[in-house]
Amino acid sequence: MSELTVERADLGMAWAVKDSFVRYVQSMHDGRILLREGAAVTNTRQFYFPFKSLDQSDGDRFVLQFGGEARFLAHRGLMSVAICNPKIEVGPDGACLSIEQGNETVQLANLRLPAVSVEDGVTMWANAQVALTSAGAAVFADSYAAGETLAPLTMRAPSFMKVP
Repeated sequence: MSELTVERADLGMAWAVKDSFVRYVQSMHDGRILLREGAAVTNTRQFYFPFKSLDQSDGDRFVLQFGGEARFLAHRGLMSVAICNPKIEVGPDGACLSIEQGNETVQLANLRLPAVSVEDGVTMWANAQVALTSAGAAVFADSYAAGETLAPLTMRAPSFMKVP
């Protein structure tokens, strides 16, 4: 199996990004959070990005692609941080979270995945630890340093995938 696309509401990625950052944007008189292309907010105040595809074409590695965009705006548009079409790459050496920025893909954070659970046709990693990369720090205009802990994230994908 090389690539799989499934449309199900229980599949996707839920992530609060960073609580202090979200609170800061919300506290600004012109602060806004725009959600597009299927992104939403969960009842636990996490940002939800719908599952789009799974690519397992590279042996012991796989890529989970999610859709949607959460854009954080303030300071009359001078601050604009977009989490767009997140992608998680998992391999034997670890996992990373990347986002799209224009025509580029930026490795935003390194992940420390918990034990995987499989139930009712869904594979889930709950509360994966997220640490900002140096490229990710630049996305936040260097307001945070590389290695900064961000909010944990949870991802759910089809259970018929092989997990390394």
